[in-house]
Amino acid sequence: MAYAEKRGNLYRARWRGPDGSLESQPGFTSEKAALKYGRDQEAAIRAQRYVDPRGARMTLTDWVNRWFPALDLEPNTLDNYRYHFEVFILPTFGKDPLMDLTEQAISKWEQSIVAAGFGKKTATNARGALSAALSDTVPRYLTLNPAAKKKGKGRKGKSRIERVEKDAKVWATPLQALLIAERAATISGLDAMFTAVITLAYTGCRWGEMLGLPPDLIHSGAIDLHWKLYELNGRFYRGRPKDGSMRTVATPPFLNGLLRHHLASGIPLKCTCLPRADDGRRIPWCTGGEYAFVTAEGAHYRRSNVSERIFRPAADGWYPQRAPRRPRMPVLVDHQFPWPGKPLPAWPAAVPGEQYEPPQGRGRPRVTDETRLASWLPVLLDLTPHGLRHGYQTWMDEDGIPYVAQSRQMGHEVPGMRGIYSHVTDRMLDEIRGALQRRWEESLRARAALSLTSAVPVLAAALKALPKGASAPNLLPESDR
Repeated sequence: MAYAEKRGNLYRARWRGPDGSLESQPGFTSEKAALKYGRDQEAAIRAQRYVDPRGARMTLTDWVNRWFPALDLEPNTLDNYRYHFEVFILPTFGKDPLMDLTEQAISKWEQSIVAAGFGKKTATNARGALSAALSDTVPRYLTLNPAAKKKGKGRKGKSRIERVEKDAKVWATPLQALLIAERAATISGLDAMFTAVITLAYTGCRWGEMLGLPPDLIHSGAIDLHWKLYELNGRFYRGRPKDGSMRTVATPPFLNGLLRHHLASGIPLKCTCLPRADDGRRIPWCTGGEYAFVTAEGAHYRRSNVSERIFRPAADGWYPQRAPRRPRMPVLVDHQFPWPGKPLPAWPAAVPGEQYEPPQGRGRPRVTDETRLASWLPVLLDLTPHGLRHGYQTWMDEDGIPYVAQSRQMGHEVPGMRGIYSHVTDRMLDEIRGALQRRWEESLRARAALSLTSAVPVLAAALKALPKGASAPNLLPESDR
């Protein structure tokens, strides 16, 4: 029970903390004020709003050393947290007591990361890691999380512009998805890349879920998304999808045929990962297994490599800048070959007003009189593989698919009572399959209007079998369906 003690001409409040230790707060001019303060602390303990005055004096490093080992997250998430704390957070705030951290200091620090040459996303992620750590200090040690961003802060006009720009390019139409898949297959030289991109676009699965898809979970009319491959420091490990979102997604007829043809084409399905010595972290590293999508050498696709060398050029029409000495370069093709042309080795773009001299040397394309040189126009600037998932959600919105069925396809939980009493029916799933099939057929007809040939064999066969003015057929002959 709280009480007051006289200390010279002043009083101090005494009370028992949550752990039973005797706490105190000096400096009160009257016994009544000290007693009231002590009783208020006891009330805060009962309401679970108590702020430990001693805990608030611990340094951020001390708190992180207590907080981090107790986390139960995916290994790649823990690795990202570790990076941001070691590189950005603790060098700046590690010696500061928790009670001295302020919103103003943290905002200034976030801006300094960008000023030092790092990207805005890096700065945002670093602040997010700090906010995650400090959120668990509330209300035990702090009354508020100083790293949490408050709504309505920042320049309103800038945020609106960024939101409009993001909305304008974040998702792809069916035709855009088809064109990007075709270009990706052309650059990589693999039909499998076409199938992979189309699978992303027409199932809404995440990149890691596509990588972790075993062949035995591909069924007629549905795919079980029960696994995901996570990439960590150049290695892969198998885990469940994000937030445990295991699900079975309905698939349209054309995709069923495309996947069956892909699995029966004789491409490698078993990865070449080998067992390695235990690193002490008990991570379920991939040690070999069958997956629907691996490279021609049996390796797993690496997100950064695919993005830089295949997906970004396919969507943007440009190879991204890799280093100060390696600027952005347009994707050049020889257009005498089937659409969208045969990719040529990259060379720098011409600069208006400057005399252009083609680069010379080994590995450079040889342009002859027969070469029909062209460069790809952008299909959708800055689209990412995850943007295909956004497009999939948008397609279902446009097609009027019930919300509960959309959520199941996306792997989202339906909140509240609606999630308890709403159920997905076979009719809803058939509506999804039919809507996706119609979108594919429309995109195929639109693609045929550009050219009736394709450098991608499986797409070329579909275009050849497409009757003029008729619905698009399944992607494969009857014998392969």
